Amino acid sequence: MNGTAKEIKALLLEAGKTVSVAESITAGRVQALLTSESGVSKVFKGGISAYQAPVKVELLGVDAALAERTDCVDEEIARQMATGALKLFKSDYAIATCGYAERPDGNPYAFFAIAQEPGTILHSERIELSGNRTDAQQEAAQRALKTFSNLLRIAAGP
Repeated sequence: MNGTAKEIKALLLEAGKTVSVAESITAGRVQALLTSESGVSKVFKGGISAYQAPVKVELLGVDAALAERTDCVDEEIARQMATGALKLFKSDYAIATCGYAERPDGNPYAFFAIAQEPGTILHSERIELSGNRTDAQQEAAQRALKTFSNLLRIAAGP
């Protein structure tokens, strides 16, 4: 995964852009993966692990009624978390995650969203996860970062 973090850092440096993170299901793993690359402080503004609904609502601007209706697990929640992180950290891009790392039916899933200032959603999706709780969290973090890397590469052009 360090290759992905290295690529993200290089692409953001080249573009003169920054990124921030708002995490729920991944509980800091996106931030940990990003910051595994030396010198990333030049492009990584910061992140928040917002596990409880009131934190998502108060700090990230997630709609309270939607949060209650969806238990904070919904594609629109991920989108609102991403745009909230843009504002909170004043970054050019933001990545957000939410979901269930373990479920009684054994089918964990997550949503992630990637936003660009001034609040444009570049990508959002639901992903099915596998393995135990930590495997699911790691998989969600890696998928979000890989998608972000791909979007940055496309934006950079040939």
